[in-house]
Amino acid sequence: MAVQLELFREKTVLDCIREDVNNVRSTSDKVRKSLYARHAELAKKYVELHDRMEIIERNICRGK
Repeated sequence: MAVQLELFREKTVLDCIREDVNNVRSTSDKVRKSLYARHAELAKKYVELHDRMEIIERNICRGK
C-alpha cells in the first residue's frame, strides 16, 4: 500500500494563533529586557547625582 506524504501542509487557524503568540512573547521579552537595562542605567545616574549633590552641599557648608 502506497503512502503519500504531505509536502505542503496548510496552516490552520491554530497554527496562526500559535505563531502570533510566539511573536508577541518574543517582542515582550525584548521590551522587558530593554526596560530593565534602562532602569539600571537610570538608577546608576541617580546614585551618581546623589553623591555629587552631597559633595556640593558639604563644600557649601564648609565655606560659611
